[in-house]
Amino acid sequence: MSYRIRFHPAVTDDLDAITRWLIDYAGPQSATRRLDEIEATIASLADLPHKGSRRDEIAPGLRAIPAGRKAVIAFTVDDDAREVHVHAVTYAGADWITRSKARGR
Repeated sequence: MSYRIRFHPAVTDDLDAITRWLIDYAGPQSATRRLDEIEATIASLADLPHKGSRRDEIAPGLRAIPAGRKAVIAFTVDDDAREVHVHAVTYAGADWITRSKARGR
């Protein structure tokens, strides 16, 4: 049975910023491909919620997984509720650790 994916409200801002940066840096087609990679990686967490590296030294239960070559998705898993909580999505070296901590993880 799949897990439900939930997003911190600021993840929308993360994805908007990534989109703008990619369009400016690499063009619309490349931006679409990269965002598709990110979205596919997030969607895969519904069936494989425990993939990625545990980063308990940052916050209890925090996990991080790469999406494509330059994105990082920070998330936690609630097995009782069968939910994955995405706390931050960053790209090209942005500080996902600080973002995750600031968002309650």
